[in-house]
Amino acid sequence: MNNTGHPVSRRAFLSGALAASALPAWAQALPTNPNVVVIGAGSAGLAAARTLIADGKSVIVIEGADRIGGRAYTESNTFGIPFDHGCSWVMGPSNLPYVKMARDWNFNLLSHGSTGGALYVGDRRATRDEQQEYDTAWTKVESAVNKAGREGLDVAASKVIPKDEDFSGVSQTWMGAMDWAVDFDDLSTMDVWKYGDTESNYMIKEGYGTLVARMGAGLPVQLNTPANRVDWSGDGVSVETQAGTIRAKACIVTVSTGVLGAGSIRFTPELPDWKQMAIGNLPMGLLAKVTLQFDNERFGLVPNQWLTYWVPNQMPAEACYFLTFPFGYNIMIGFIGGAFGWQLSAEGTDAAVDFALGEVVKMFGSKARDHFVKGHLTGWAENPWTLGAYAAAVPGHYGARAELAKPLGERVFFAGEAVAVPYVQLCGGAYLSGEAVAREVAATIQ
Repeated sequence: MNNTGHPVSRRAFLSGALAASALPAWAQALPTNPNVVVIGAGSAGLAAARTLIADGKSVIVIEGADRIGGRAYTESNTFGIPFDHGCSWVMGPSNLPYVKMARDWNFNLLSHGSTGGALYVGDRRATRDEQQEYDTAWTKVESAVNKAGREGLDVAASKVIPKDEDFSGVSQTWMGAMDWAVDFDDLSTMDVWKYGDTESNYMIKEGYGTLVARMGAGLPVQLNTPANRVDWSGDGVSVETQAGTIRAKACIVTVSTGVLGAGSIRFTPELPDWKQMAIGNLPMGLLAKVTLQFDNERFGLVPNQWLTYWVPNQMPAEACYFLTFPFGYNIMIGFIGGAFGWQLSAEGTDAAVDFALGEVVKMFGSKARDHFVKGHLTGWAENPWTLGAYAAAVPGHYGARAELAKPLGERVFFAGEAVAVPYVQLCGGAYLSGEAVAREVAATIQ
């Protein structure tokens, strides 16, 4: 969170010519019998592959989807501008590799660590007193959650916060549903307390997905190739796909806990009970974007800030808060998460867009409809390669992250945002996780 008490969110693929220009010198052809097979070509899987290849290991990355990047995905067809369906903020430690890559490759970064915003109460701007009430509520809610975590209490955030602050509902909605992708009843106080400081916090004009795609260009990735089974009964591993079986010394699994929990990948022997429990205690939360495109009307708002409005304290709230006109583009990116995010996603794009536009109309009047062009809902709820946005620990089970991270028989390793402590849920955290696990694998199989 920034020092004014306002929320800081954490959250196209390149043309053939650009992709070709980005090929690293160590790029490999697809090996038939590699040292390591990586399952999943998202941020963690791509980082793992880069690290292993740099260490002289042969690698193949298999990906069920028809593109690389996973939850980092930028395209320009929907709104005619680079639009990130998933990861949007380059966040993590000050030495996050993605920041250096972006600068080296002349991407346009915008520091977004302490932005301001507009707070509305009904159809008007909040008064100074109301703004102060919001800031006070935010501080009290945040402090209560952190105090519980600091004292080692792994409980639902809803159990420790003050109930009588008028803007508590707004604070809970931002901090829970629109940040951690779960409501306060499902948010572990330890998850919040253990989260790392994000010295790096940038928006990227070309899109985070574009940066991740360039990072992964030239890596030995086989698309449209989901893993069906991982057999780790022998000395090495065998990964079965519809294209054949890949045998390797080790395997790195980077798919989401949603995919693991759904049993999309079978394991032989079956995963031990403690591993299955860890997966079950790290269910996927949902953060979806409901993006509204307008003509040149700005409604008195400025670019790159937050638009927030009062909601009752009864949780979960039905709310959609916005990032206003990023980089001056004619879009407002709305966020819905937690239980309401799942509900609205199930109802479909039209319902989600109608709701988000209706919230804008409540603030700015019916003229907003006259300036509306079109809307869009991201599809992470039903995406078979994610089945949600990112993992949140069930209250009382923060330790599941460490359990999920433990390898099996020094042959099957796990990486990704769910185990990227302390930068869980972040694309940058996933990269660091993939890099660290790859180093562990490289040392293990020597």
